Amino acid sequence: MIEVYRGSDYFVGQLLKGLMEQEGLQVHLNGVALQGGLGEVPALGHLSITVNDADRERAEEIVAAYERGDFALQDED
Repeated sequence: MIEVYRGSDYFVGQLLKGLMEQEGLQVHLNGVALQGGLGEVPALGHLSITVNDADRERAEEIVAAYERGDFALQDED
């Protein structure tokens, strides 16, 4: 398993995990249990996503596409 994402936002982590799973990747979102125990402690980067080594390239492409805004919803006028 190799880490392809590190962050602090639980919702982003879940979103990326879901996007990767839709592509058939086996994904682990680590650090979720720490979310509720942090309280007022400023903790950054406690969430990480790991995938199988063979899936690294595709997972990194998904993260990059998310960061570019490729998955953003468009407002309908």
